[in-house]
Amino acid sequence: MGKIKSLLLSVGIMMLFFILFHSSVSAQSTIENQILDELIGYKFKHIVVNTDLSDTRIPIIIGLHWKGSTPNEFSKFLTGFDFPVRLILVQGQYPSYQGYFSFFRIIPNSYYTLPKDEKMELLLTEGEKRSKFIKSIISKYKPGKKPVIIGASQGEDLAYVIGVRCNNLISLSCPLFTTLDNRIIKPQIKPTQKSLARIEIFHGIENNIVPIERVKQYFQLLKDNNYDVNLHVYKDVSHDIPDEMIIGFNKLITKYLCGVLREGIINTI
Repeated sequence: MGKIKSLLLSVGIMMLFFILFHSSVSAQSTIENQILDELIGYKFKHIVVNTDLSDTRIPIIIGLHWKGSTPNEFSKFLTGFDFPVRLILVQGQYPSYQGYFSFFRIIPNSYYTLPKDEKMELLLTEGEKRSKFIKSIISKYKPGKKPVIIGASQGEDLAYVIGVRCNNLISLSCPLFTTLDNRIIKPQIKPTQKSLARIEIFHGIENNIVPIERVKQYFQLLKDNNYDVNLHVYKDVSHDIPDEMIIGFNKLITKYLCGVLREGIINTI
């Protein structure tokens, strides 16, 4: 009889341990909607990390993919968060090819082939549309602080214009391998962390599409106009997103949401 009681007690302890362990693992899991959500005409992939979809007041990161990509593809670069966070991965509204998408029209003329003035006007127009989407996301999910926005290449253009022209909507903008247009920069009052979004630019030194010296000029122009901006440069990196850059911007976003950032040009080997 004593052996049976001892066995039952052991089984009970093992079951309790399993339940507690399973609960702990579940709390760290990633939950995502398999079907894209839609808000004011824009589709997006909705993922929450370390909590559930119904949780409110948690930080929001808005991700914008590059031309000819998808929210699924871009989601692979936003990883390693050990705190509750909501990822809103927006899908470009223009079909590109074979199930991929673009944030700018392709027909009749590609965004990249437009005259300089027309291209800037289209960028500002699409940026204004995206700002309305961000307002709707804030209204729907009610985060505890303003969202972070991050974009690559074409998505970077929009993350940049939001950081410069709509900086009251977000707390941090992270443009990856930047193609900036200095004509959209407007002088700002002396910024503070509480009143103006910080802009963190990531760029490869070997980028042959947008030379690093041009990006440094844009960076200096932003600083001269009192924007709160940093530039992260990566040796031996071209127009792509290597592992060291992924680690860099994910750590930076984590530090920003949970701590303090440094200032200036940050060289990464």
